Order: sequence, then C-alpha cells, then structure tokens
Amino acid sequence: MQAEFMRRRVAQGVVAAMFASLLVVAGPAAPKAEAIPGWVNPCNLPGGKTVCDKVEDGAKWVYDKSGADSLVAGVGEAIDFASDPLGYLEQKLRAGTKSMFGAFGEELTGKNPNEPKKGKGQKGKGD
Repeated sequence: MQAEFMRRRVAQGVVAAMFASLLVVAGPAAPKAEAIPGWVNPCNLPGGKTVCDKVEDGAKWVYDKSGADSLVAGVGEAIDFASDPLGYLEQKLRAGTKSMFGAFGEELTGKNPNEPKKGKGQKGKGD
C-alpha cells in the first residue's frame, strides 16, 4: 500500500514537471520591449533642447572641476598595472625615453621636434 502511494506521487511529480517544461517551451513568448516614444524624452519638448544642452555643459563643468578625471585616470592606470605589470612599465619607459630625447633634441637644435617640417613648396620666413 505504501509503495503504491509513493509510485502515484512520483508519477504525479513527473507529470507536473513535464507540464511545466511544456509551458516554458511552447508557451507564449514574452512581449518585446518597445522603444520609448519621443514625447517621453524632455529634450524633445519645445525649448527642451536648450535646457538639455545647458545641463550637459554644467555636468561637464562639474566633472572637470571636481577632480574626478584624475581619479578615473589613476584607477585606470592601477588596472593597467595590475593586468599587465611589465607591459605597463614598458609603456611608461617608452614614453619617458621619447620625451627625454625630444627635450635633448630641442636643447641641441633650438627647434621644437613637434613642429611640422618644411617640405617642398613651403617657404620659410627667410626665403
């Protein structure tokens, strides 16, 4: 009697699991998300574009004055160093060597190495 009861419960559980999986597979698909209509965006209202531009400019000003950009740069450098320490050191040494030779060249020649060079057809001031 006990075995018959357990067999029925197991059979009911299997049927319930099969029915649930059938609902998941063959059931209706979830509705697709619709794009937000343009009238919801306050920047599309009359005069809203000007307000949105002012807010964006203000946010940029606050970001620049807050010092968050240096914090973001520092965190980025820490992540670069943690992910590839030798590559980070190579990059820093390469940039330092390049700027050192640029400074030496400027001192020796008196010319800025970043200035465009005179090519054919270009005349200098004394030509």
